[in-house]
Amino acid sequence: MRPPLLTDDAISAAIQEIQSLGPRVTGVAVRALLARRYGARGGVTRVYRLLARATTPVPPAATPAYRSASDESREAAIARAEVAEERERVHQARWAREMDALRHKAEATDRIQQEMAVHRTRVTELTRALASAHARIVELERALQSVAPIIPHE
Repeated sequence: MRPPLLTDDAISAAIQEIQSLGPRVTGVAVRALLARRYGARGGVTRVYRLLARATTPVPPAATPAYRSASDESREAAIARAEVAEERERVHQARWAREMDALRHKAEATDRIQQEMAVHRTRVTELTRALASAHARIVELERALQSVAPIIPHE
């Protein structure tokens, strides 16, 4: 058996290069890159074995099979605190929206009150003008009746 043309390090470097380009690494792509770069495609079994080793996620560190009551109670307390914080954020956001809505209503009420004061003044002025016009009409009708006798209608 002859020695391989490509080292495991060269194949691993090709796998890492393809991983940096995208999330999916295939054996065909690795072998094509090796052929372009080194003129040899590498053994199928060896390329796929190294590819599986490079793309297999490393299992997390083993956690002890037992957990103490204090660990569980601490985790439960942390979970309750997180839930309470989320509720508080939602509560604060709700009250901020309600306060903003009330602030807008108060501003609108102030504008309406100012407009009502302007309209009330205008109505008072027009009422005075109307009363003055009525008084003038009555005065003119009396003057007209005293000057000209009433002519009966035929």
